Amino acid sequence: MTAFERRPVLSRGTTAEELASVLREMIMRGSLTPGAQLREETLSAQFEVSRRTVKEALGILAHERIVRHYRHKGTRVVQFTAADIHDLYRVRKTLEGAAARAADRISTIQLRRLELAFENLKSAIADGEPTDVVARDLEFHQTIIGFVESDRINEFFADVEVEMRYALSILESTSKESIDRPDELLAEHEAILDAFQRRDVTSASHLVYVHAHTYETLLAEAILGPEP
Repeated sequence: MTAFERRPVLSRGTTAEELASVLREMIMRGSLTPGAQLREETLSAQFEVSRRTVKEALGILAHERIVRHYRHKGTRVVQFTAADIHDLYRVRKTLEGAAARAADRISTIQLRRLELAFENLKSAIADGEPTDVVARDLEFHQTIIGFVESDRINEFFADVEVEMRYALSILESTSKESIDRPDELLAEHEAILDAFQRRDVTSASHLVYVHAHTYETLLAEAILGPEP
């Protein structure tokens, strides 16, 4: 049975946003894998929606950078290049680095939010549901970025949030860290939390950079293979 045969049942009045949401979750869960072709006519027939709705839904996903039109290949689920991965994690390093430099100024309320995000991640890892682990992992790092206290930075990160979730989903599906090394995964985040609890700028800055760099390398190896 194909991914499309297992599709959710949609109503006749399905909007482009609703279809985009369904396709997005299929991509995140690996039902639509990197490079999978997304033909308007096929999606229209499979989901029983108009081609206009399909086109608008794919436009939404293209804006989120998880769908891309490839020359001579049509519209497909994004296959990250080395440049894509480097640029995405450069954003992470820049934003989380700025947050770490504010570690000595965070409030008790802000710290409590990070502690709660860590507990949510801990619960997700214990439950062993990969998509939930990815969501809670992203929530933890998004909470850190919030320490910068900039509406523009928060909005900027929101613009790359789906793309980052996609990257983490690929990494989780290939490395299965939440299953194969749950203790190490949790320990890495706990060390970052501890640095912020101590309001240690130097340690927080070092740990968020190393964490992002490590996962940039892991993602590149998962997608492109080890460097020669």
